[in-house]
Amino acid sequence: MEWQRGKCIGKGAFGTVHLAVYTATGRAFAVKSVDAESAAAMACLESEIRILKRLSSPHVVAYLGDDGAAGPTRNLHMELVPGGSAAEAAAAAQGGLGERGARGVLRRVAAALRYLHEEAGVVHGDVKGRNVLLGCRGYGAKLADFGAARLVSDAATPRGPRGTPAWMAPEVARGGAATPASDVWALGCTALELLTGRRPWSELGGATEVGELLLLVGFGGTRPAIPACLSDACLDFLDRCLRRDAAQRWSCEQLLRHPFLSTDAADDATDPWPSPFPSPRAVLDWAPSESDSEALDDAEAESKHEVMARAKGRVAELASNGPPTSWDWEEEVGWGTGATWASDTWAPHPSSEEPRNGSATGSPVAMAILVVTVTAVGVNAGLGW
Repeated sequence: MEWQRGKCIGKGAFGTVHLAVYTATGRAFAVKSVDAESAAAMACLESEIRILKRLSSPHVVAYLGDDGAAGPTRNLHMELVPGGSAAEAAAAAQGGLGERGARGVLRRVAAALRYLHEEAGVVHGDVKGRNVLLGCRGYGAKLADFGAARLVSDAATPRGPRGTPAWMAPEVARGGAATPASDVWALGCTALELLTGRRPWSELGGATEVGELLLLVGFGGTRPAIPACLSDACLDFLDRCLRRDAAQRWSCEQLLRHPFLSTDAADDATDPWPSPFPSPRAVLDWAPSESDSEALDDAEAESKHEVMARAKGRVAELASNGPPTSWDWEEEVGWGTGATWASDTWAPHPSSEEPRNGSATGSPVAMAILVVTVTAVGVNAGLGW
């Protein structure tokens, strides 16, 4: 199906996300695109496509299609979730969403993870606030970005740490494969992020190097700082998620029955959390891309008005539940300024994927070498690919 690319709404280490519209129907969607010449980017996107195709959950961003397998740009078409990320909402709230607001988001993320772990056989591998997208006016939350995901049935070969260090479980920071239990740790870190408006481990400051943080998470014997002002139920929930021994963490099925998440469950459909964004503008002042677009040619120019009319109608439809949020943001690369912060999404160079000479991937010696290697790797946060 032909489509037209609009403005960029997100940038990551390997690619970009644009607003797009199907020319025949006017349906708006999000398209993630990577350069086909980048082997790492293509492998990441192909894995994401393979996994998204098998998923069907109201709590997971839906796969709509893909194209460009033989072209210069590979594209993944996804459901458009127009309210921005949960991380943005928490940061804009200046102090986090509070327990009630965070609870509504976390309940949906836990439900998404329960579906992934118990029904789909998938480990997400990069759960964090930036990968949780909100609907209009804060209604609904969906888990996105499956670039680091893997099937549970795939061989759990250690590949070095993958994901976002500040949200990584200790066993993953030591070089182990992501598991359902490591997703639960990341859920706990995401809970801290939404409750406080700050990334986990922010007590260390913003200049911590990636290798330093990996060593601390993997071998430091501690966990991110937890505010003492939280309720007993919230503190207990965080404790169940953030246990350094993976075998002692609760499953998402258990967490969904925890008093912290089960409280006010009936309010989900009627009590949205705060949204930091104004009314939508991006489609209404549409700015088509000049490249990589399967847009209308000159002979079809007269139909562009019809396409845009349908797109505007779609915006109105998405906004029908109340004052909607904006699609007119540009995703910043990282939260901090200056050098890349240690919580930025990172994966080792392909050359470091396999341990050499029988060395143990998770050994302290290997991690010490990793410090030297990682500090030279430059990474971007973006959307986490």
